[in-house]
Amino acid sequence: MSNTKKLVLTLSVNSKDDVSTVAFTVANAAISKGFEVGIFLTSDAVELSRTASCEYTHVQPFKKLNELTEAFTGNGGTLWACAPCFNHRGLNAEETVDGTTVVGAGPMLDWISEGAQTLTF
Repeated sequence: MSNTKKLVLTLSVNSKDDVSTVAFTVANAAISKGFEVGIFLTSDAVELSRTASCEYTHVQPFKKLNELTEAFTGNGGTLWACAPCFNHRGLNAEETVDGTTVVGAGPMLDWISEGAQTLTF
Protein backbone atom coordinates (compact mmCIF):
# COMPACT_ATOMS: atom_id res chain seq x y z
CA MET A 1 0.00 0.00 0.00
CA SER A 2 1.22 3.49 -0.88
CA ASN A 3 2.14 6.06 1.80
CA THR A 4 0.62 8.84 -0.30
CA LYS A 5 -2.56 10.27 1.17
CA LYS A 6 -5.25 9.78 -1.47
CA LEU A 7 -8.81 11.05 -1.63
CA VAL A 8 -11.52 10.09 -4.10
CA LEU A 9 -14.54 12.35 -4.50
CA THR A 10 -17.59 11.10 -6.36
CA LEU A 11 -19.71 13.90 -7.82
CA SER A 12 -23.08 13.41 -9.51
CA VAL A 13 -24.39 16.96 -10.11
CA ASN A 14 -23.58 19.47 -12.84
CA SER A 15 -22.76 23.20 -12.71
CA LYS A 16 -26.39 24.13 -12.02
CA ASP A 17 -26.05 22.77 -8.49
CA ASP A 18 -23.97 24.52 -5.83
CA VAL A 19 -22.77 21.12 -4.63
CA SER A 20 -20.37 20.97 -7.58
CA THR A 21 -18.70 24.17 -6.35
CA VAL A 22 -18.40 22.75 -2.83
CA ALA A 23 -16.91 19.49 -4.14
CA PHE A 24 -14.20 21.24 -6.15
CA THR A 25 -13.48 23.59 -3.23
CA VAL A 26 -12.95 20.58 -0.94
CA ALA A 27 -10.84 18.84 -3.60
CA ASN A 28 -8.58 21.86 -3.98
CA ALA A 29 -8.24 22.18 -0.20
CA ALA A 30 -7.21 18.53 -0.01
CA ILE A 31 -4.55 19.07 -2.67
CA SER A 32 -3.21 22.02 -0.67
CA LYS A 33 -2.96 19.68 2.35
CA GLY A 34 -0.83 17.22 0.40
CA PHE A 35 -3.47 14.72 -0.75
CA GLU A 36 -3.46 13.14 -4.16
CA VAL A 37 -7.05 13.76 -5.25
CA GLY A 38 -9.24 12.15 -7.88
CA ILE A 39 -12.77 13.23 -8.75
CA PHE A 40 -15.05 10.69 -10.41
CA LEU A 41 -17.78 12.52 -12.35
CA THR A 42 -20.90 10.41 -12.73
CA SER A 43 -24.49 11.00 -13.89
CA ASP A 44 -25.10 14.71 -14.61
CA ALA A 45 -21.63 15.65 -13.32
CA VAL A 46 -19.98 14.35 -16.51
CA GLU A 47 -21.20 17.60 -18.06
CA LEU A 48 -18.55 19.36 -15.94
CA SER A 49 -15.88 17.73 -18.10
CA ARG A 50 -17.04 19.70 -21.17
CA THR A 51 -14.94 22.69 -22.14
CA ALA A 52 -16.58 25.94 -20.93
CA SER A 53 -19.34 24.10 -19.05
CA CYS A 54 -18.51 25.94 -15.83
CA GLU A 55 -17.84 29.35 -17.31
CA TYR A 56 -20.93 31.07 -15.90
CA THR A 57 -21.26 29.36 -12.53
CA HIS A 58 -20.38 31.47 -9.53
CA VAL A 59 -21.78 30.59 -6.12
CA GLN A 60 -20.91 33.32 -3.62
CA PRO A 61 -18.73 33.39 -1.54
CA PHE A 62 -16.80 30.63 -3.35
CA LYS A 63 -14.51 31.11 -6.33
CA LYS A 64 -16.01 30.71 -9.80
CA LEU A 65 -16.50 27.06 -10.72
CA ASN A 66 -14.31 27.29 -13.83
CA GLU A 67 -11.49 28.68 -11.67
CA LEU A 68 -11.92 25.82 -9.22
CA THR A 69 -11.85 23.15 -11.92
CA GLU A 70 -8.84 24.72 -13.64
CA ALA A 71 -6.98 24.94 -10.32
CA PHE A 72 -7.85 21.32 -9.59
CA THR A 73 -6.42 19.89 -12.79
CA GLY A 74 -3.62 22.47 -12.88
CA ASN A 75 -2.43 21.42 -9.43
CA GLY A 76 -2.31 17.74 -10.28
CA GLY A 77 -5.86 16.64 -9.52
CA THR A 78 -7.12 13.61 -11.43
CA LEU A 79 -10.45 14.06 -13.19
CA TRP A 80 -12.32 10.97 -14.35
CA ALA A 81 -15.58 11.12 -16.31
CA CYS A 82 -17.72 7.97 -16.15
CA ALA A 83 -17.61 6.54 -19.68
CA PRO A 84 -21.15 5.09 -19.72
CA CYS A 85 -22.61 8.36 -18.35
CA PHE A 86 -20.52 10.41 -20.78
CA ASN A 87 -21.53 8.31 -23.78
CA HIS A 88 -25.20 8.22 -22.72
CA ARG A 89 -25.25 12.02 -22.96
CA GLY A 90 -23.59 12.03 -26.40
CA LEU A 91 -20.58 14.02 -25.21
CA ASN A 92 -17.40 14.24 -27.28
CA ALA A 93 -14.03 13.28 -25.71
CA GLU A 94 -12.26 15.89 -27.88
CA GLU A 95 -14.28 18.64 -26.16
CA THR A 96 -13.26 17.96 -22.56
CA VAL A 97 -11.27 20.14 -20.20
CA ASP A 98 -7.56 19.43 -19.98
CA GLY A 99 -6.82 16.61 -17.61
CA THR A 100 -10.09 14.72 -18.10
CA THR A 101 -9.98 10.97 -18.63
CA VAL A 102 -13.17 9.27 -19.82
CA VAL A 103 -13.07 5.84 -18.15
CA GLY A 104 -15.06 3.23 -16.31
CA ALA A 105 -14.90 2.91 -12.54
CA GLY A 106 -11.67 0.87 -12.60
CA PRO A 107 -9.11 3.63 -11.88
CA MET A 108 -11.23 5.03 -9.05
CA LEU A 109 -11.66 1.57 -7.56
CA ASP A 110 -7.90 0.99 -7.82
CA TRP A 111 -7.30 4.06 -5.65
CA ILE A 112 -9.90 2.90 -3.13
CA SER A 113 -8.41 -0.60 -2.97
CA GLU A 114 -5.06 1.06 -2.21
CA GLY A 115 -6.60 2.81 0.81
CA ALA A 116 -7.91 6.12 -0.54
CA GLN A 117 -10.45 7.92 1.58
CA THR A 118 -13.76 8.67 -0.14
CA LEU A 119 -16.31 11.48 -0.18
CA THR A 120 -19.53 11.60 -2.14
CA PHE A 121 -21.27 14.74 -3.35
